[in-house]
Amino acid sequence: MKKNLEYYLKLNYPVEINKIPEEDGGGYSACIPVLGRHAFIADGDTLEEAVRNVLNLKDHYIKELYKKGIPIPEPETTYDFDEASGKFLVRIPKELHRLLIKRAEENGVSLNQYVLFLLTRAFEQDKIEHKMQSFVGKFENLFYDFMETEYNLNLKFDNTIKLLADVQKENTAKLIYYKAG
Repeated sequence: MKKNLEYYLKLNYPVEINKIPEEDGGGYSACIPVLGRHAFIADGDTLEEAVRNVLNLKDHYIKELYKKGIPIPEPETTYDFDEASGKFLVRIPKELHRLLIKRAEENGVSLNQYVLFLLTRAFEQDKIEHKMQSFVGKFENLFYDFMETEYNLNLKFDNTIKLLADVQKENTAKLIYYKAG
């Protein structure tokens, strides 16, 4: 069944908001990462204005994609946490099951307690890795911004040096002309 335009327009897309530094004009930028983190950005002087602008842009973008028959990305579905009971069933290979039982006995705890310990430790490590990846991504963006700024400054500096050299040549030529005259 083909989904209609209204379906896509009503989807709840997560919005990512960043503060724009005062030296860059201030305000806020907003994007919808699912639709394109770097290609799909709006801004505003206030949080509300940035969000309103990105949502208007989203509606226009989705209408264009729909009109052209281009697949429209959907936000990830979120889990209803009210449904979490604290229990779930996991199928594992018999050998792994046997090894887990053995390790739980070695540690003097039940299989459930040992598996909970392993899941918690792995989950905490995953959270740290996720934060590190986020940090690395932000660092890379800062690095590329720095490199672009440095390139632009070098370009301006090179142009300034060339301009000064041209001015110096022109002044030298005028001086020679005046001395010869």
